[in-house]
Amino acid sequence: MLHSARTAGTSESPGPAAVKGEVRRERLLSRLTAAMDGPWTLTLVSAPAGSGKTRLLSQWAQGLRADPGIDLVWVSLERGEADLPLLRAALERIDDPGLQDALAAVPAVRSATTARAFARALREARNRIVLIVDDVHRVEDEHTAQLISTFVQSAPGTVHVVLSGRGTRAIPLARRRIAGVALELDARALAFTPAEIRAFFGARGLRLSQGEVSTVLARTEGWATGLQLMMLDAAGAQTVLGPTLRGDAPEVADYFVEEVLADLDGELRSFLEATAVVDRFTPELAAVLSGADSVTAMIDRLLRLNVLVGPDAEDPSRYHYPPLLREFLLGRLREGGAGREERLHRRAADWFAQQGQPLRALQHAVRGGETACTAGVLRRCGMQLVLDGRADTVRRMMAELPTALRAVPTVRMLVAAAELSCGDPSAAVIVPPVGAGESDADRRWRRGIEMHTALRRGGIAETLDGAGADLRDLSGEEQLDTYALLETATAELYVGRLDQAEATARRAGDLARAIGARAAELQAEAVLATSVLFRGRLRDAIEAGAALERRWHEFGEPDSPFFEVTRVWRFWGPYEGMQVLEEAETLESSAQVIAAGGETAIARGLQGMRVLLGAEQGGDPHDAAVRLLDTLTPRDDLPLPPHWYAMMGPFAVHAFDRLGEPTLRDRLIADIEDALGDTGDVLLLRAIAAVHDRRDGIARGALAPVLEGAIPCLLPASMIDAWLVEAELDVHDGEPDRAQLALATALALAEPEDHVRRVAEAGPIVSRLLAARATAGARTHFADRVRERLSAAGVLVEEELTQRERIVLSALSRNATLRQIAQQEYISPNTVKTHVRNIYRKLGVSDRDGVTAAAQALGLL
Repeated sequence: MLHSARTAGTSESPGPAAVKGEVRRERLLSRLTAAMDGPWTLTLVSAPAGSGKTRLLSQWAQGLRADPGIDLVWVSLERGEADLPLLRAALERIDDPGLQDALAAVPAVRSATTARAFARALREARNRIVLIVDDVHRVEDEHTAQLISTFVQSAPGTVHVVLSGRGTRAIPLARRRIAGVALELDARALAFTPAEIRAFFGARGLRLSQGEVSTVLARTEGWATGLQLMMLDAAGAQTVLGPTLRGDAPEVADYFVEEVLADLDGELRSFLEATAVVDRFTPELAAVLSGADSVTAMIDRLLRLNVLVGPDAEDPSRYHYPPLLREFLLGRLREGGAGREERLHRRAADWFAQQGQPLRALQHAVRGGETACTAGVLRRCGMQLVLDGRADTVRRMMAELPTALRAVPTVRMLVAAAELSCGDPSAAVIVPPVGAGESDADRRWRRGIEMHTALRRGGIAETLDGAGADLRDLSGEEQLDTYALLETATAELYVGRLDQAEATARRAGDLARAIGARAAELQAEAVLATSVLFRGRLRDAIEAGAALERRWHEFGEPDSPFFEVTRVWRFWGPYEGMQVLEEAETLESSAQVIAAGGETAIARGLQGMRVLLGAEQGGDPHDAAVRLLDTLTPRDDLPLPPHWYAMMGPFAVHAFDRLGEPTLRDRLIADIEDALGDTGDVLLLRAIAAVHDRRDGIARGALAPVLEGAIPCLLPASMIDAWLVEAELDVHDGEPDRAQLALATALALAEPEDHVRRVAEAGPIVSRLLAARATAGARTHFADRVRERLSAAGVLVEEELTQRERIVLSALSRNATLRQIAQQEYISPNTVKTHVRNIYRKLGVSDRDGVTAAAQALGLL
């Protein structure tokens, strides 16, 4: 098809006629005009069908018509007619005698020599010539492509050639590119800008907001035909932002077939539809989806036609379709019926699963429907994502399934695992056994879900005992085995079976590393670090936390509630050592991450720690005690390990006593006893409370089986507290040697892990014993370190009795009455009472019976 832009004495318009609502694209028109003033003679416009190439060149040609010094020639190639004689016929229509004589002298032979002569003949033109060759992608044979290339290479400086089409790869232009190309416009350059999009729809009566413009841009990538299709798809509505492009709409289908698919045969169209089910594809995946043998050739043809975008910078390279074209192709695919789209999605799911891309595999498995061939993909890839900390993604994707498919056992179990990992046990449905046909993998998966549910709701010990070997035997599916082992290790930790928890966590961690499940690996390591802490090895727990932090950085610092647990343990060691640290900030940030990760029970425990740290800083002691009870009391529906309560219990009991709330204190002890059972840690709590209440006999009765080893403690540090209570009781009994021996024993137990705070919590009598340095045990380097930290914290009792108080103390030890002391010292009875109160406070006693014994034990008499 030939269009003479302007012959002498005529006003014929070249190229397509203008259309209503056309947007002039001044930024591109100015670039085309500027290219004519450069030293090179070739402009290339290469972009997908419907990118607005022809419309842009038509606008430009309209402007060139006004220049009398330019002859404009427009040639639109047709399939089977693209040849050099077509260009010659177009140029022969220019009304220029000199040019026509030169052209007549060129023989009509299809050869390279003729092509060069044809180009040289254009030097005889009196005007400058602009030759626009549109649809150059329709050049089909290599010989014709070479002739056009030779013509372009030989074109004189008075001729500017514009080659436009879906692709110029068929025409060899490498040498010309080396020599220089005036301008090259591709799909990115032709894409409509936000301002042009607004102008496009504004010309059609639609005003778009900035957000709507952004949505259109994302959906079309600025593709001109995409904008037109959105208008067609809107069908007169006041918005163009429908959910998807309706591929079955007649006007849309006609437009697409005419503009995009016209040059594609049936095989290529089928390839387009098959590969449109994925957002990006490699040649290998394209072969799986399409079943075609010549995938590389098809991709090359689509690239030459600019229908396909790519390759990207990935390895292997991937290709994709413009978003709106893909929408249309998917619409045609669905229109075809017979489940073809679902089958393609299932093929894609299997392929992505084999490539180790669980998210993409799960996406396509969901769209393909749950069948025997995708159940394994759902199970493996879904659990891979859960174990990698993306349970919320799985939950959202499963919600896309039809209701009927959500009832399938595989889907139900995957949903349950995802919901539980997100901290929502109410939505997790425990899948019942399916009977004799249940596979080993499904049974193991179900057991893991049951264990996970128990960790959220309670009943952990019963579930562990009921599961037996099902939770430890391997099924061969690494994701399910990792999940079951991980929940088992956590459950064993939560019931205090530390040996089993550590062994199971190591197996789970090894599997998690093997499959690259980051969140699962962090959880397994957190179980190990927590078990080390519960064994009383604070230093090892700190080192384990530091090692895990290095791994966490390698993973890109993901939000992980279990990593945050180890961060808290790294705080707890220095806290027990009374070292300087920002405990409030550590607990607050960790509690937020842990709560966001669905670990509600652990987050509540951390809140309890925060309340404990600030219990005596508030204005209302009773309110502080109530909050302490609310956050530290064991709850069946929010289970925590028994060692946790053994670790926190002594600090909490001391806090209640300082707040003056013995009733709430006793309620906490009773609740901890219900949770821990008959352990030395519970007896210790009762002994601490009894000593504070001056019920020394009850305290000794509770403490005796602990010190004798008849009832062991869960927490090794509990024995430090036990010997500190024993030291205080010995002071009350007036047994200085036994008191110092008990203190020395407590210090010896505390030294390896730097348990300083427990000495500080024991109260003023223990502090005065420590200050007295009466035995070798109180004169060690560790004892000096304890005294230094207690003094820095204002805890150490170094306050000496005044001379008058010593006189009153001596009189009290002789059983003198207050009146007798007043008469003897020539002071008033009220002054004597003041001295007695000060003595009681400084000695840590509450009545006269304890004064003499305490004074003797502390070396004051």
